[in-house]
Amino acid sequence: MKTWKRLISGLFALTLLASLSCAALAAEPEKTAPKPAGQFSQWFPWLGTDPAAPEASEAVLAKMGTVINQTKTVGGETVTLNGVVWEGENLLLSLVMKGKDFPADLTPGSLPATTVYTEECSLELSEEKWKEYVKKDVEQSAGEDETEAQVKEQIQKKLDMGQKLYEVYNNRLGFRLVKREGDTLTFCASMPLKNHLEKPELTLHIENLAIYEDGRGLVSWDGDQRTGPGPGKTIFKGPFDFTFTPEKRSQPLGYQGSVQATIKKIPVRITSAGVSPTQISVGYALDVKGPVNVIHRGEDPVPGATNLDIDKDLDMRLEGVWTKDGKYVTCSGFVIQGVMTTADGTSATGHWNREFPYPIDPAAVTAMDIGGTRVELAKLEPATR
Repeated sequence: MKTWKRLISGLFALTLLASLSCAALAAEPEKTAPKPAGQFSQWFPWLGTDPAAPEASEAVLAKMGTVINQTKTVGGETVTLNGVVWEGENLLLSLVMKGKDFPADLTPGSLPATTVYTEECSLELSEEKWKEYVKKDVEQSAGEDETEAQVKEQIQKKLDMGQKLYEVYNNRLGFRLVKREGDTLTFCASMPLKNHLEKPELTLHIENLAIYEDGRGLVSWDGDQRTGPGPGKTIFKGPFDFTFTPEKRSQPLGYQGSVQATIKKIPVRITSAGVSPTQISVGYALDVKGPVNVIHRGEDPVPGATNLDIDKDLDMRLEGVWTKDGKYVTCSGFVIQGVMTTADGTSATGHWNREFPYPIDPAAVTAMDIGGTRVELAKLEPATR
């Protein structure tokens, strides 16, 4: 399997869960942007809008968006699924919920996503498509040294878990309250969904959307046990079921190769890059002769090796990108960086991940700003899937 594919499937998934997904965006301040230019920008305002060209942001979202406009009413509660955006690694859903007797203090700022109880909610494929998805997911994430038998074993293990348990550990559905107007709540739902399938039919089930009893949500895990909703904490009872098909999906662009660069006096080789409409991820290797040891916080140096402190010597990150029209776009969001030393200490590899402040056409990105050093994507080769 190609390095760039692992980068996109692994690191993109990690970053999307940590920074793009609605679950994690609750910890970040809202992105400021001009008035959205179209319906997808209005439904997904947290993805940002290019202040100089709002229509361009709408166009990028429309290329990976599907209008749903389904409304269901149960017991005096009404939920409308406006539409979805399939970023290629992550599916985002825009939902409007109308009810009554919501707590007065229930606001976007008072409800971090980690406190939203979603154990009885799900977003699932048909059984046939689920099996196809798992097979492709395992095959595309398998290491180059894994045998066919090992890959088949991994596929069977995931299938044996069943779709619901697989969701808990891999594709967790999260909800985030993004706006409240009286008794009308606007939510974003998000779940990792890689672009292994074309136009898959999905079923969204919403039932007993609530607030965790202890207010801690995911951090209150005790093995496989979690604290359920507290008394009087249910936001929406339901159940609501929506069946829909994402008609469009993003196709992230991948690059691979070996481009030498000196970043903050450290020689590195850029080995891969993945660009989606919402973020960029870059893989690299330290171009240092002899054994290398990366010192993480509090660790001791290794005698006989080149010791590099991750917070001092390797204080590098993706600062921004250039697009084909010559425009510079400053990256935003969490700074994701990881550096790993091999067991024998002979090499070290790492990655950088950053978000875009607004959706960008992946094909428009031409160069990266890494710690003040410009690296041209054209020096890398397009990667094949």
